Amino acid sequence: MHRCYFIPIADLTDRAELPRWVASLTRNSETEEDTRRTVASILSEVRIGGLPAALDWTERLDGVRLDPAALRIPASAFAEARTRLDRERPELMAALRELIANVRRFAEGQRACLRDLELPLPGGGTVGERWCPLRTVGVYIPGGRAFYPSTLAMTVIPAQVAGVTRIVGVTPPRPQATLPGAWGVDPLVLACAAELGLEELIPMGGAQALGWLAYGEPAVDLVAGPGNRFVAEAKRQLLGVCGIDALAGPTELLVLADGSADPAWVAEDLLAQAEHDPDAAAVLVSEDRRLLEAVAAELAARTEASPRREILAQSLARHGRLVHADRELAIAFAQAWAPEHLELCVRDPEAWTPHLTAAGALFLGSSSAEAFGDYGAGPNHVLPTGRTARYTSPLGVATYLKRQSLLALAPADARAMAPWVARLAEAEGLPHHGRSAALRHHHP
Repeated sequence: MHRCYFIPIADLTDRAELPRWVASLTRNSETEEDTRRTVASILSEVRIGGLPAALDWTERLDGVRLDPAALRIPASAFAEARTRLDRERPELMAALRELIANVRRFAEGQRACLRDLELPLPGGGTVGERWCPLRTVGVYIPGGRAFYPSTLAMTVIPAQVAGVTRIVGVTPPRPQATLPGAWGVDPLVLACAAELGLEELIPMGGAQALGWLAYGEPAVDLVAGPGNRFVAEAKRQLLGVCGIDALAGPTELLVLADGSADPAWVAEDLLAQAEHDPDAAAVLVSEDRRLLEAVAAELAARTEASPRREILAQSLARHGRLVHADRELAIAFAQAWAPEHLELCVRDPEAWTPHLTAAGALFLGSSSAEAFGDYGAGPNHVLPTGRTARYTSPLGVATYLKRQSLLALAPADARAMAPWVARLAEAEGLPHHGRSAALRHHHP
């Protein structure tokens, strides 16, 4: 066994220890402060310097000099990539189309549930609200260590179903010498853009891309999509300049398992999260020590044999955990951490679900591997992280809509409401509110 990949089993026996456990799964304050300063500097320069500043930062960080006169990848490049992949890798394109179809079906189901409201009033008027699509949104597609056509679909399709007028995608470029694609973007991402009918995709990433979306010519209403800690911090700092979907930073997985779970399945599920990023967190909690020991052995062997073993080793060393705890403490751990993904590899997952409200997404039963969620079973894979799942929801159609209230009073409604509205306004020291209402009281 390679000691670099070995995760010791730790015992959780006291609920009072939960804050310490949760704190150990978050970034340290020194790292967070460094990230804040770096992002603030980038955003300030982009706000003042515009697109040239964003391009300068792209050259400094990604080693790619982009032409401002030909910034957007043309639709012809999307079509060419799709044609080539259709010819050379038809099975892969078929899988991509399956993902797109499932995500769109789910998004359309979400939209059908979001209904306008209209309530009648006694005098013949109505009160209500309606759902309105945002006008311009930016979607961020990660591309530092890997490219994610699946995320392009997950972020774009709900916006399309919501009725957003303009969708601008951004994704980090790579030097073309290292990747056979247009503007250093993976051909499968380009082919996915063609399938989606996306018109704007910009080869720019990081905080500078989000700054350009918010401050630049797109001037988006909202930015959405996952990313590393710099992307998450940029979204945090831009909130108020534009909207954000959530603070979706490095990925998190918590597996709650009992003796019925297959150690190899659980180990691969943990590795599937750890391989994303050295900052990713993959945690298993079980009251079955034999399962924990078997999973530890599987993790060591599978990491040693993995082509992504360096990332896995860093991730597991930083945020890999194997925790021995009883069911009550396992549930308390999940509620305290509020992980992005929560797998229930237990005999009766439905018996656990009423107690697990804080996670971004639940995966019920050993067959429901988180990977199926990542690759298009239907629900969105852009989920809140960093404990924000306590109060934030997954990306979906509602992310790209806003509610607008409606008030249509008939004269009879205004006459009936005016006296008590006037009394309340006077009591709050706002006499003109009261007089405004009172004028309607005497209107025929």
